[in-house]
Amino acid sequence: MGISLHKSSTVKGPGTLPGPSSLQPILREERIDILRGWALITILINHLSQVVEADGLTAWLIPTPTRYGYSTAAELFVVMSGYMVGLVYLARASAARAVIRRAGTLWLYNLALLGLVLPLALFMSPAELRFWRLGPFLADPLQATLQFMTLQKAPRLLDILLLYVTLMLIAPFAIALHRRSPRLLLMASIAIYLVAQVLTIRHVSADPSHNDDGILKLMSWQLLFFGAMVLGAWRVHMPLFRWLDGNWRILALLLGVFAVGAVARADDVARPEWFTGRYGLNLLRLSHTILMLLLYASLLSVARRFLQSAPLRSMALIGRHSLDCFAAGLLATYVLGLLWERLGGGLILYYAAVLGGLAITLAVANMRESRKKAVKHGC
Repeated sequence: MGISLHKSSTVKGPGTLPGPSSLQPILREERIDILRGWALITILINHLSQVVEADGLTAWLIPTPTRYGYSTAAELFVVMSGYMVGLVYLARASAARAVIRRAGTLWLYNLALLGLVLPLALFMSPAELRFWRLGPFLADPLQATLQFMTLQKAPRLLDILLLYVTLMLIAPFAIALHRRSPRLLLMASIAIYLVAQVLTIRHVSADPSHNDDGILKLMSWQLLFFGAMVLGAWRVHMPLFRWLDGNWRILALLLGVFAVGAVARADDVARPEWFTGRYGLNLLRLSHTILMLLLYASLLSVARRFLQSAPLRSMALIGRHSLDCFAAGLLATYVLGLLWERLGGGLILYYAAVLGGLAITLAVANMRESRKKAVKHGC
């Protein structure tokens, strides 16, 4: 998140595989920005929907792909974040140092968000404190804050950046392995994921109260991040988009597979227990994540002439300033969620909250873009 795709010089490091020359400038690909922006918009809508669902409102909620499949926008967010690390940071000689600095920035953002969110806990009911997972900060503020600062636990929604920071702190080790052999890193990441699946199945099956939180979740989700990091270093989006451009047959195939999955989800078609939500990033969820990435890429490639339309330009703008937009959307979700409850709830207020959250996110993106242009022109 928050990594720009402006042209930049790159340095060829050891272990680089054949593909686009790592000495070539990195060119902005508008479709990548749109994908990142779409992920943030979907996350915002999903989070506000979760707020109202927890209060019993379940009908006529805004449909997102999350409701018609087995993956969420969070997976897309992690994949795109890892891809950007590979695309932008691995081209630098000091990639590990740059990643650590970025992790520090993300950690400070999350700490600032905690500082802004905590005062809201004073106005929450016990049920709301449980939902937002803020109870520990009132019961034992020191311990809860220390656990947050050491990346152990986080309130609802702030755990996304916590995972991101953790992955970025591990990234220097992955970068070192990538310098030796990108394929070795990819195989190691896949192996860790498969081990995590076996351990998760054993752990979760042993007790109904167990889930994949903690190290098991990290072992699974690292594949999305580091696998995408390898692909970003290879710049696979370039041949992928060339293959998908104008390819209606591929789009039809992907839409067909998506439709089959949506029907299966709606009809609650029987599947193995370890393919359910309790088991975290299982193979079904991972496969659906890959499907959605390909589907989005295909849609943007077939509809390339619409890339300069106002909605897609807005998505791209949000994607270019993803860290600030994510932070703004997260804070807006807390505030708007509480306002929705205090004002009596209901469907109309839910729609208003979503529109408000989107407006805030876009306003932040425009503000950051204006500031960026002002700095560029020395204003």
